[in-house]
Amino acid sequence: MFIKTLIVEKDRPAHIAKHNITIEEVDQVLSGDYVFIKAREDRWLVIGKTKKGRFLTIVVGERREKDTYGLVTARPTRKEEKSFYSEYTVTLGGETNDE
Repeated sequence: MFIKTLIVEKDRPAHIAKHNITIEEVDQVLSGDYVFIKAREDRWLVIGKTKKGRFLTIVVGERREKDTYGLVTARPTRKEEKSFYSEYTVTLGGETNDE
């Protein structure tokens, strides 16, 4: 999943502020390493970290245009979602071949 364009309706910043999250933090997660899970109703859960290391789960909905999604909400990541993130992120480098 690649999010080229994120559509943020005018009421979304106030909505996510209820979870103490800013649009800037959402952008940080979407421009970094993240994992995603298919949710219901053509939605996706995007799990990642802000520049300060805060885990967020961002809910986005698919739009008609390719690689375009609309922001539904964002919230702090739940414990099981952090485990999913840790399991599926890849550490680059440091691998050795012990043959």
